[in-house]
Amino acid sequence: MITVLTATYNRAYTLARLYESLERQTNKQFEWVVVDDGSTDNSKALLDDFQQTATFPMRVVEQRNSGKHVAINTGV
Repeated sequence: MITVLTATYNRAYTLARLYESLERQTNKQFEWVVVDDGSTDNSKALLDDFQQTATFPMRVVEQRNSGKHVAINTGV
């Protein structure tokens, strides 16, 4: 299985495009791990909605804003 790792901070405006791209994949042998690095926009609500409708395994990890490098380490 492949893991698609996304570290995000206040990127709700572009997460939908990524989600739609993942949904269009014909091979669903992957999981999507999203580390939300303390977003203050509507990323959490959007990711919650994605989890309800995703046709692939999806995990969201929330953490206090610590920077991209920490979010990537958390995801790994």
